[in-house]
Amino acid sequence: MAKRYEQIAAEIREKIQDGSLTAGARLPAETSLAESYRAGMPTVRQALGVLQAEGLIEKQHGRGSFVRGPGPQIEYSNDRRSSEHADPGPNVDVTVTCCEMKATSELAARLEVTPGTRLLEFSHRGQRREDEKPCSLVRSYLLYDMVAGTPWVPVDSVSERSPWGDVYETWLTNAGIELDYVTERVGARPPTADEVGMLGLHPGVSVLAVQRTSVDTHGRIVEVADLLFSGDRIAAVYTTPVMATGVTFRRVM
Repeated sequence: MAKRYEQIAAEIREKIQDGSLTAGARLPAETSLAESYRAGMPTVRQALGVLQAEGLIEKQHGRGSFVRGPGPQIEYSNDRRSSEHADPGPNVDVTVTCCEMKATSELAARLEVTPGTRLLEFSHRGQRREDEKPCSLVRSYLLYDMVAGTPWVPVDSVSERSPWGDVYETWLTNAGIELDYVTERVGARPPTADEVGMLGLHPGVSVLAVQRTSVDTHGRIVEVADLLFSGDRIAAVYTTPVMATGVTFRRVM
């Protein structure tokens, strides 16, 4: 049998899901909820804690609890390099910084080089203008000697305004390196305490973590990257063309 706080959470959850409580609606005060459900304050707070952990409500200091809306999402698409998806939109600001570093053991293994190899690290921070915190954090790593002397990409280029850290493609092209394919490993997981602070995540919101590996036409790994996205503000969308197989299906009676 469900505990009392679970029953209260279930009733409020149902109201949110059926639209009785709409996005942005303020929930009654905890004292009012306790009176309505004939429950103690600790029970009500426990029920609200469950809903907050599920990402259905948010508590605002000094104001109360509010129903969270889904909000608009930015699409991280595998065809984002096309003209239609290249620009994330006018409401996303991207900050790019670059520094030189030496490859750690982990990065060296991913790039198939020796630890201590000179690298260029690009840090991309994408932030929607209506948010207080960024929605994407990307760290992209290139071999220093491979792109040394390549001029910096113009600030107004589409790739540099991308919150996905795609500026590396232009750098490689300018250095005469042609990409063959890019592998992306996408996973969802609970955020670390540091990630909660960096991305301003609400309780119950997961992160999308993408590990990218770029390979050139000679089979060399020329770039690796770690992409971290807020799960409630960015959606990974992958489109796969379906090729005709020439297979004929026969129905057996």
